[in-house]
Amino acid sequence: MLASDLNGCGVAMAIVAAKRYLQLSALAALALLAACTGGGVPAGPTFAQFAAQVPPMPPDRARIFFYRDYEPYESLGRPYVTLNGHVAGISEPGGVFYRDVAPGRYIISVRSPTFYPGQDKSVEMGAGQTAYAKVESLRSYNSGDEFYDPDTFAVVVVNPTEGQRDIAAKRYIASGS
Repeated sequence: MLASDLNGCGVAMAIVAAKRYLQLSALAALALLAACTGGGVPAGPTFAQFAAQVPPMPPDRARIFFYRDYEPYESLGRPYVTLNGHVAGISEPGGVFYRDVAPGRYIISVRSPTFYPGQDKSVEMGAGQTAYAKVESLRSYNSGDEFYDPDTFAVVVVNPTEGQRDIAAKRYIASGS
């Protein structure tokens, strides 16, 4: 074998290695792109897809929607949502559910292992009214302890226009989980 043949073989091997590197890099980039564009969004029908099947609110009732953004960098915990101390459902990351209730005053709470000032909200509901309660995860509120980093949740009552827009893309959970 001549030295010139060996030199050509080395160049060919380098070209094959470079092509393989580019193929693997492209595959990794596609996987990263898929993860960033919704690969981690919870599966299931969105509320917008299901809204036409939701029964109309009875005229003598009020409706409260409970929802939460999907924030995997925050908490994926699933705390109970309560109305006047009674469990209404489970707050699912990226989910939405509703309850039809009798007119009256309601304290909306999320069970949380930590206290956050003003984490519960009070709403006065009349017949035919709709309210939107967003569950916020405040993981960084109690951070700083390297051994214990508890989830902290709070309720935010949002205006109906914002609430309607927010719940459209959330995963509908018929039973409140």
